[in-house]
Amino acid sequence: MKVIVVGGVAGGMSAATRLRRLDENAEIVVPARCPHVSYANCGLPYHIGKVIERREDLLLQTSSSLAARLAPDVRTRHEAQDVGTQAPAGPAQRP
Repeated sequence: MKVIVVGGVAGGMSAATRLRRLDENAEIVVPARCPHVSYANCGLPYHIGKVIERREDLLLQTSSSLAARLAPDVRTRHEAQDVGTQAPAGPAQRP
C-alpha cells in the first residue's frame, strides 16, 4: 500500500502512526510545509507567556526520530500542491 499523508503535526503524525500499525510494509510519505513535523500546540501559549522559554522544548518528534520508529518518508519544508491518483501506466491490473 502507498499512502500520502498531507501535513504533519498532530493529525498527520497520528494518521501515519495508525497506518504503520495497520500495515508495517506500507509506503508512507508525509509532505509537511513547516520545518517541524511534531510539536506541542497546547504549549504555545506557555511559550508566548515565557513559562516555556525555549521554543525547542515544544518539539516532540523530529524527522529522524520518526524515521527510526515508524519509517515514514517525512519531507519537511515541502508543500503538497497536487496528488496524482491515477495508477501508473503499465500492465493491466485485475480488479
